[in-house]
Formats: sequence, structure tokens, C-alpha cells
Amino acid sequence: MNLREIDRLVAEHVMGWEPVYDDGDLISFVTEFGILFFSDDDEREWSPTIDIADAWQVVEKLIDEGYDINVYNHNKEFNVEINIEEDDKHLWFYGEADSAPLAICLAALKAVGVNIE
Repeated sequence: MNLREIDRLVAEHVMGWEPVYDDGDLISFVTEFGILFFSDDDEREWSPTIDIADAWQVVEKLIDEGYDINVYNHNKEFNVEINIEEDDKHLWFYGEADSAPLAICLAALKAVGVNIE
């Protein structure tokens, strides 16, 4: 799965944005930040898998929904731990990657029930 596909999953499943246009090459979402576009040529206005500022918007969204998030750097590998208390038990979700933005996205997707390889 490429980074563009992960960005799209995060946009839809974590941020809760619905695509308003999708022709297979170009996708647009109406968001609280305006209209954002994703295209197959890797040009993206919003890319939480690459841009830490965009990844932080994902973190803020999850915090607003009651999740606790920790990001660790160990030997140039980033680990993200997300937890939430639900039905009197703690649920934990982890993401690991070579960059903090990608690790955040992988853990966030697991937290909302989207598991990718």
C-alpha cells in the first residue's frame, strides 16, 4: 500500500471526511480546512504520512475523541502508542515506522479499526 492510499484512509476513517470527487486519478475532500486534493502523481495538499503538521492534525482529532497518544523514537524508528478506555477496559493500538508521521497514521488507522499490512 502506498502513502497516498494511507493518506486517503486516514482522511476517510480517522478524520471523517467524505470524498466529494473521485475520478480514480484525483480525489477531493471538503474539510474544515477547505477543499483538499489527492492525485495519483503524488501531489497532495494534505499528507499526514509525510508532513508532521498534517500528522499532528490526526493526533489532535484523536485526542478530541478521547484517545491518549505517545510517540517514541528508538534507534531511528518511531513507535506510536494510542490508547482509550472503553467499557471499563483499556484498548491499545501501536504503529511503527521510519518516520513519526507514518507511525502516527498507522496507529491511528488501527485505533479506528482499519488494519493495513
